[in-house]
Amino acid sequence: MIEYGHGDDTHKFNGIDFKANFSSNVFNLGAHTELKEHLRKQLDLIESYPAPSSEDFIELLSKHHNTSNQNCLVTNGATEAFYLITNAFYGSNTTICTPSFSEYEQAGKANNLQLEFIERKSILQHKFTAKLAFICNPNNPDGFENTSEEIATIATLYPNTYFVIDEAYTEFTSNSISCIDLLKEYQNIILVKSLTKLFGIPGLRLGYILSSSSIINKLLQHKMPWNVNSLALQAGQFIFKNYNKILPDFESYFYDAKILQNEIDKLDDFEVIPTNTSYFLIRLSQPKASELKSYLINCHQLLIRNASNFRSLDEHYIRIASQTPEKNTLLIKALCSWNS
Repeated sequence: MIEYGHGDDTHKFNGIDFKANFSSNVFNLGAHTELKEHLRKQLDLIESYPAPSSEDFIELLSKHHNTSNQNCLVTNGATEAFYLITNAFYGSNTTICTPSFSEYEQAGKANNLQLEFIERKSILQHKFTAKLAFICNPNNPDGFENTSEEIATIATLYPNTYFVIDEAYTEFTSNSISCIDLLKEYQNIILVKSLTKLFGIPGLRLGYILSSSSIINKLLQHKMPWNVNSLALQAGQFIFKNYNKILPDFESYFYDAKILQNEIDKLDDFEVIPTNTSYFLIRLSQPKASELKSYLINCHQLLIRNASNFRSLDEHYIRIASQTPEKNTLLIKALCSWNS
């Protein structure tokens, strides 16, 4: 059985009523109330098939990003996008920048890609020769990021490599780093976007790919019909019709995250890896990530991410995603008690 390296594993602890979940990078306040109310009124849609290729949603999506319908493909979460891409490039040489999201590697193995792994922070120095390269920007789990100008540089230097830029967290950083504006100039950039994390709907699974029409056509040959369910499509349509109204307030989110970083970094045996994102890595002085996770679950009903199963990390690392100030205070107190 494959051991997937995902953060939110609350399903493993059914008997525990968690006070706070710091393991998931999904926006901390959950889905907007108006979005949930809209979905409650759409339940009758489950009695009919959804649009085979999400046509109505794509109309709104392309308008939002000022692009053509032919440059968009809607997926069952960002993860399906990675499996579609690797399937379309079956057997190709592929570079994966690590540590990062485990599904790039899992999708690559499922589609017989020839994988090489490089340090995520080294991409501007690396000489890309592979057909595909996966880059999470900003990166999960450490928040490391590249500017769109830096991505444009490598796309220019290596035109024979298709750069898959995972932008699931572009709204989760205080910097503006999205590569959407590069798509019209660079045919070798494939953007993968997620709505589930930003709008708090990971259970619905909704993402999309933006790229050249030739790449989208190539991917469509590998996509099954009805790959996105009716309620997810309704959520997507509601989001883009009400985007500015329901977009989360990230200014206060970033403020709370910085306070949390600073408070944890003051503690003995905890070193915060600085980042502009709402999530961040912490390096423990001792390799006890799994012990700390168990302690926080059993003694404080708090869930964190043991980051040791990210490729190139080990039991020295945990990942935290900032929550509300009240919940962040619970974590700080719990870490203090672990230290005492």
